[in-house]
Amino acid sequence: MTTIRKFRLDNGLTVILEPIEGVVSISVGLWARVGSRSETVEQYGYAHFIEHMLFKGTGRYSAQDIAKIVDRVGGQHNAATNREYTCYYINVISDYLEMSVDILADMFYGSLFDAEELGKEKRVILEEIRMYEDSPDDLIHDLFMDCMMHQHPLGHSILGTEESIKGARRDTLLSFFDTYYKNDNSILVITGRFDPDEAARLVEKYFSDNRRNGFVSPVNGVPAPARIYRRHIDRDLEQVHFCLGAEGLRKRDDDRWALYTLSTVLGGNMSSRLFQNIREKEGLCYSIYSFHSSYADSGIFGIYCGTAPENFRRTLDLILDECVVMLRTRITEQELADAKTYMKGNIALSFESTEVRMSQLARNEMIFGRYFSFEEIMAQIDAVGMDDFDRVCNRILDGGPLTLVSLGRVNDAVEGEIRLQVS
Repeated sequence: MTTIRKFRLDNGLTVILEPIEGVVSISVGLWARVGSRSETVEQYGYAHFIEHMLFKGTGRYSAQDIAKIVDRVGGQHNAATNREYTCYYINVISDYLEMSVDILADMFYGSLFDAEELGKEKRVILEEIRMYEDSPDDLIHDLFMDCMMHQHPLGHSILGTEESIKGARRDTLLSFFDTYYKNDNSILVITGRFDPDEAARLVEKYFSDNRRNGFVSPVNGVPAPARIYRRHIDRDLEQVHFCLGAEGLRKRDDDRWALYTLSTVLGGNMSSRLFQNIREKEGLCYSIYSFHSSYADSGIFGIYCGTAPENFRRTLDLILDECVVMLRTRITEQELADAKTYMKGNIALSFESTEVRMSQLARNEMIFGRYFSFEEIMAQIDAVGMDDFDRVCNRILDGGPLTLVSLGRVNDAVEGEIRLQVS
């Protein structure tokens, strides 16, 4: 049976340890409760910029040193910036636990934000933004998010804008870093093959610095999101990429598992209704899927598809038809059962990864303040019944006009509100 050990250092840092039998690796992750939603307009992209800078050198290690130390033992080191959190992690075989804790602590407490490195990284991020602009199947999701959460802190791109990145200075980045990167706003998680007493000793040794104490959440007036229901960006592309969607559920909503089930049945895998009826039966696209993004106080639910310009309107109409059918007619008991076993199987397979388990522990701590065992998660999925599915289906799909965002060449423009004609 898995034993989770959770404690808090005197400086406020939350630590979670999960030793796992039968693996040879460890995953060490440092999580900060800061993401793009924490940024003001002038700071767009700062959370992501700081993610880059923490790899660019400390008082003890250069950027090249950090890369070489991890690479020479066959490890992986990376980071990810979300709208609500940032994670830095190292995956290595268990012999290198101390090395991993040492490096992450030094990045957290001792990053230099060297002016020359900052200038180089600014150019790297500007290229990343341009690369993203050249990837329409990625860009469409940012356009969709802006329309769903317009003029809201969740709505802007995690990467920022060329203007905000060009305008970033060392002092403004450090101010943002010093505001959010505090011990009591951060979580350190270790999963894999290790001795928990030894791990606790190493965490105490390397992460007991008090320089980053005293997090106070900035008080910013958060406006209610505006909603843009139709946006088209004309581009000379081979396909029309589009997202169609509605308001979703916040992370702690009691219907969240029913929502995951809805997304699975509608467009979550190769046997889903959208994939089977629009790709396999009609041959109208290569990629089509549903998705949901949940946040502390809100969420979005969407459907993505890419299709030829001449097929855009027909594909859109078929997607709308599938949503109407789901609202009018109950799914079968077999569909519900299959969706639940699919979800359980996916989770079971993912739990064989120490990195996934490390991430799961950190996210649950940030959202719920507690750990959910594998058995609890399976029971929550099993508990989703047909009435739960119907309720969340109506909450998501029968809530008024849908937002449609498209990118490419459109032969047959969509005018006016898009609503599901259920009656």
